Amino acid sequence: MFAWLHEERKLRKWDRKAQEIRDAYAEDIRKARSERDGDKWNDLLSTCEFEASVYEDEAAEIRSNRVVSRARRLSLPIPYKQEDSDHWWQSRTLGIWALTDVGLAELRRAIRLEEKERRDVWLAWGGMLVSILSLVVAILALLIA
Repeated sequence: MFAWLHEERKLRKWDRKAQEIRDAYAEDIRKARSERDGDKWNDLLSTCEFEASVYEDEAAEIRSNRVVSRARRLSLPIPYKQEDSDHWWQSRTLGIWALTDVGLAELRRAIRLEEKERRDVWLAWGGMLVSILSLVVAILALLIA
């Protein structure tokens, strides 16, 4: 529980840092664009994207690790990390691997389906158990009365 909260705080912090970097560069980028200074605009934009991507990549890795660990707990297959994979991408700034939007969506869908199937089994057994206990209570009530 506390690990999840710690990760969530870290995720929000990284997202906030990336947005702060983009906001810090926004005015200079707009100014260079209005002055039609292509070299300065391109330099500012690439620097901004590089600095923000460091934090965004960290956040993507945390999100991916969270989903992968849930899938592992449920014994679900996890796609292989490959260069040409539709499920994984490798960061150019940090070299970390993270799930793509497609990979996240498919793994989350598989997790939801597996959790639903497991829950349905317990609900069926629970319903049956409640019925049996109700029958026992009714029979005891008839015997005592």
